[in-house]
Amino acid sequence: MNWNFNENSKYKKILDNEKENKRADIHSFHRYFGKLIPAIPSAYIKEFTKKEDTVADLFSGSGTVAVEAKINNRNFIGCEINPLSSFISIVKTRSYDTKILDELNKIIEEKLYDEKYLSNLKKGNIPFCINIDHWFKERVIADLIEIKAVIDDVIEKYKHKIKKQEYREFYYAVISAIIRNVSNADPQHVFPGISKRIRKMEEEGKIHKDAKKTFINAIKKRTKYFNVYENSNSTVKIINGDSVNDNFNKYKDSVDLFVTNPPYISSVRYIETMKLEMYWLEYLKSQQEYGALAKVMVGNDKIAKKDISMTLITPYDEINEKIFELRAIDPKNAYIVAKYFIDMEKVIKNMNLMLKRKGKVVVKISESNVKKIKIDTGKFLTLIAEKNGFKLVDVFLDKINENSRSLTTARNTYSDIILNDNIIIWEKL
Repeated sequence: MNWNFNENSKYKKILDNEKENKRADIHSFHRYFGKLIPAIPSAYIKEFTKKEDTVADLFSGSGTVAVEAKINNRNFIGCEINPLSSFISIVKTRSYDTKILDELNKIIEEKLYDEKYLSNLKKGNIPFCINIDHWFKERVIADLIEIKAVIDDVIEKYKHKIKKQEYREFYYAVISAIIRNVSNADPQHVFPGISKRIRKMEEEGKIHKDAKKTFINAIKKRTKYFNVYENSNSTVKIINGDSVNDNFNKYKDSVDLFVTNPPYISSVRYIETMKLEMYWLEYLKSQQEYGALAKVMVGNDKIAKKDISMTLITPYDEINEKIFELRAIDPKNAYIVAKYFIDMEKVIKNMNLMLKRKGKVVVKISESNVKKIKIDTGKFLTLIAEKNGFKLVDVFLDKINENSRSLTTARNTYSDIILNDNIIIWEKL
């Protein structure tokens, strides 16, 4: 394998030029940590595909690649194991009638401040949320319950024929989008937490949480985002499933391009960043459900004690050297790293299955330092790819923008700060 970063890559120049273009506002629909910058899928969708081709991503997250595919009139197939993430991406890539949304917005706003109406409205129960009184003020909890009830009632009674569930889901997705802002948690932090900054502002009387006003402003703002799809006729298919173990035979030889940003090795507990939203939308209804989902996510550090005692190895000597080096100082992390590459080999095989011959894969990934041992993640994934029907086309470094490094300042003890991404391009043989 010829693993050398190409300092004169034409594909880097294509990406740098694309970064100069304004990104679509729809990408701001919902806060999402570790989000792929839109310029990456946009640049390579234009470079490697034509209209009506199919783009895919087996770690589709909140739908960045899906959005760019739809904007550029490409079809899309995605898979995402986190049910809230897949829900967000499904909503973000629908072609909503903004005139209908505007009308519904007015009705919902009116009803939210109609005391007589609210007094007679049947309201739901408070969803399960660990330490809910710690995370939310009593008034905010009551307002969020009323918002959900009003949405359900207004959608059900709307005078025109619409796909009620799809429009209801738009409003539920907006609830999710505002949860962190109306909670007691510091919105500037990756993981939910009530910081010293927030406590001080609270003491000074500078914090006033108004869930209804926040929600109304949010639905009006997000309604306008959907105008970006006016000229798009593409289809979007997003599966809430397991990119490692699911069967993708249905999509064999159907994809022209993959653009993907796989999880990093133990760098961020993605589920932790979204737990408040997942509780409020009832994707998690117990601590047990939280733990079960966390354990099946690629790169997670939720490892059972009995597994740590196992010597897990891969079919690749170069990767195993790092695993044995780690095992000597930290068996848990050795297991995490080995499991990561074993899982990612299954994903790479699935991408090969789905791709057409000569189809491309664009991967954004970073190296990791696990217990001060450097793991060349991109190089090792390419080693795996070359053993599974791909060839390396190009690899270059892409410096992470200082203003968008949401995962670089508040990461756990497993990995160092990420300053550069590897952009890797493979081609199916």
